[in-house]
Amino acid sequence: MLGFVLRALNKTALHTETIGNHTHLVIEEHARVATHFKVAATADAATTIIVSPKAGKALVITDIIVSQDKVASGAITLQFTDGTNTEILFKASTVDAPVALAHGFAGRMSGWKDARVEMISAGTNPATDVTIAYYHLGGENVLTFDNWDAER
Repeated sequence: MLGFVLRALNKTALHTETIGNHTHLVIEEHARVATHFKVAATADAATTIIVSPKAGKALVITDIIVSQDKVASGAITLQFTDGTNTEILFKASTVDAPVALAHGFAGRMSGWKDARVEMISAGTNPATDVTIAYYHLGGENVLTFDNWDAER
């Protein structure tokens, strides 16, 4: 009955599963069904693009995993950038201790239109690994940098 009412209100197909003699409405968050991941690894001091959005879209980060060994003059930075505007997501020094971070975002950690995620690793042979789980945001939900910056 609930599925019939919802379909009538918004004229969309809803997904149901039948288990035994019972039909269940299936509801899931977009992030749980549309998330992908990219991994970047380097042993050099470098700037690496981890993931870029599809043209005209934005990225929403759902999880990050970061590790870098302790090294002389070591540091790691994760940032959103479109080549013109840049906002730092995470920055840590690894001069005194290694970095190990795994974090799942409960909120919406989104970038702006065409902003990619980059990793900047510094130091002498910094063994650095970063995993970013993300999905693409499109349509009217994609903001320019100025609108994105004004909303936060």
